[in-house]
Amino acid sequence: MPSLKEIMSRLRELGLESEYRYRAETRRIPECLDASETLRGITSGIRSGRRWMILVTEGRILLLTKPTISSPDLIALDRTDIRDVTTERGLIFGTVTIVTEKDTYTFSNVLKKSLPTFISAASPNTDKDSE
Repeated sequence: MPSLKEIMSRLRELGLESEYRYRAETRRIPECLDASETLRGITSGIRSGRRWMILVTEGRILLLTKPTISSPDLIALDRTDIRDVTTERGLIFGTVTIVTEKDTYTFSNVLKKSLPTFISAASPNTDKDSE
């Protein structure tokens, strides 16, 4: 399992703008990752009134939120279950939609500049061994 320091370094490489806004989520990342997983992409957005951090690894997409009062939520989506990942771009913000066999996850207020790297990493047709 990677250390929190290693994870924070990787998140900065991937373009995490403000660590302050995601302190509660980033503290949980080490326990969410398998030892062999590497972060490939990151973005964040609003879903059901809550801010979510969306992390892409080789084998999964992790949806992570830690609201102030309620308990944290983690949704792990296996890459083989993902049917489509789409984005819509607005002037400043965009929308990310992840479609799986069982559900559809839509996130609004996604920073537009985070979308190219995220969509490249999250695409269901991305070859895991190409990097």
